[in-house]
Amino acid sequence: MIRSLPMLIAACICAVAFLFGIIRIGVGAVLATQAIGIVDVAAFSGPVTEIQQFLNEQNDQALLPLTPVSYLAIIAFMGLCLVFGAVLSWQRKSWGYGLLSIYLLTHASLFVNFQTINPKINILIAGIIMLIILVFANQRRRI
Repeated sequence: MIRSLPMLIAACICAVAFLFGIIRIGVGAVLATQAIGIVDVAAFSGPVTEIQQFLNEQNDQALLPLTPVSYLAIIAFMGLCLVFGAVLSWQRKSWGYGLLSIYLLTHASLFVNFQTINPKINILIAGIIMLIILVFANQRRRI
């Protein structure tokens, strides 16, 4: 039962992070299996081709060129950080904030790696704001 506004805020932020993480894990894993050749699903070939085209355009200026599989592994890793970070942050464990911070740093590192800014920067900014709010909300939560 949600007993206070800070608890409600923390619950919402952790739920969003958890669900977003599950999506990232799923998409990263499924598309990586397609890119590796483990599965061959017509619906997955389009997104893998788009990722390959994106990487072909960006890898020339990238600090660390990525393959579709390595890029998708990073996406899945970010999802794991979100899922476990959300669960541990809900439990008010400092590791949760650390994992959420690793997600944010990984997200930012992709912008740095490709030396580009795109509309996904809004997700990064929202994530930073949500983490700050989560830390303060958890400090004010009643047990």
